[in-house]
Amino acid sequence: MNATLSKKVALRGLLIAAVTGATMLSIPVPGFRLYFNFGEGIIYLAALLLGPAWGAAAGGIGASLADLILGYPLWAPFTLIIKGAEGYVTGTVGKRSPLLGIAAGAAVMIAGYTTMAGVLYGWAAAPVELVTDLVQCGMGAALALAALNPLRKALSRSSGDGR
Repeated sequence: MNATLSKKVALRGLLIAAVTGATMLSIPVPGFRLYFNFGEGIIYLAALLLGPAWGAAAGGIGASLADLILGYPLWAPFTLIIKGAEGYVTGTVGKRSPLLGIAAGAAVMIAGYTTMAGVLYGWAAAPVELVTDLVQCGMGAALALAALNPLRKALSRSSGDGR
């Protein structure tokens, strides 16, 4: 295994772990089995820096592990699909424009979780989920956009191409 491949594997594993950790920095929403978390920005960064496949892996696997650890096992399979799709869409659309990629990924996440909250807990829970997700995506977008270029430059210096 060459040094560049080793760095890529390590970086990708760290991003999955970072999504898990950032998602675990959560704030429960009183009265609902929902929580606000800080993993969104890491999903966006993984997708924009490493592409759609690794955005999907970091988002889906990382956030699902957090659901399991935090005691939300019911959400884990939905999270795997929703956050995986969010990372994939962000990485795909983000090749053209990081901001549009984040917006498209956020739309997938917000639609997925709002729908699932309505199905699982009744449609009265959907607006609470929607507002929580809008704030979470906004904060994640701000974090990702602020960190994107410095991280891209650092990756380019260490690997030669930023990927």
